[in-house]
Amino acid sequence: MLTPEQIEELKEQLSEQIQHIPQEQREAAQQQINSMSAEALEAMLKQQKTSQKSVMRMIIDDEIPSHKLDENKEALAVLDIKPVSKGHILVIPKQKTILTSALHPQVLTLARKLARHLVRKLKAKNTEIQTENKFGEQVINVIPVYDKPVTLNSHRYDASEKELSGLIALLRVKKRKMPQKKKQATAVPIQNSLIRLKRRIP
Repeated sequence: MLTPEQIEELKEQLSEQIQHIPQEQREAAQQQINSMSAEALEAMLKQQKTSQKSVMRMIIDDEIPSHKLDENKEALAVLDIKPVSKGHILVIPKQKTILTSALHPQVLTLARKLARHLVRKLKAKNTEIQTENKFGEQVINVIPVYDKPVTLNSHRYDASEKELSGLIALLRVKKRKMPQKKKQATAVPIQNSLIRLKRRIP
């Protein structure tokens, strides 16, 4: 069963998704969302889990190309192809997560690590870390801030392949390999003595 907090969070997410439709339709849709019971919300969640594979799942399963930067056991980080600002990163949970409260801590750990990385590599003033419901699941946006404040509602642009490739070369986190100890060749002393065989007695 969903908790009251989860019900409220789901209704907020649904409300965010109808902000771009015409006002009359939005008001009717909002009334419908407000009147949804816990059972109706649970049925909707089950339907989303069994519905057609989302773009995010296809990125995780390497079924569509993406510009991968880094990953850990719980999340994958890729460049957003319609960024708010240069270097905008999407951190996608490896397990589909519908509620923000259900995000694994390691997903946020990766987002924070990359936020520091963006400030160092791109000389950003700071970064915005914001969760978003994208294609029916939660992702984390890491958005570099340069000269003016930005949000998820800020103007987006289509990043060119040249820009994305350049960012990958600059930002991709290289996996550190543990240095292997070189085995020193140990000299085996060679004895010049003859091997004496026992005399066989006939």
